[in-house]
Amino acid sequence: MAHLEEIKKRVAKGEKLNRKATSNLIGVKYARQQSKEKYLEIAKESGFVLHEWSNEQRDEFFNTIILNYLDYVSELADEGIKSSD
Repeated sequence: MAHLEEIKKRVAKGEKLNRKATSNLIGVKYARQQSKEKYLEIAKESGFVLHEWSNEQRDEFFNTIILNYLDYVSELADEGIKSSD
């Protein structure tokens, strides 16, 4: 748990973490498409300009995107890449 506390401290200081992961662009596209409804929901409340949203609204939106991306890569990990034959 000491490692987790160290990461929390670094994030709180605004330090960048080392990048060790990569993303899947197809998964990013899936997440973006699946998150459109959440974007429109928040945009109706606060306007379509993301930087004018509250921090809570941005966190909610980015959380939705990340969850959709994780859904995609989890499915990919469980089922593998399917042939289009």
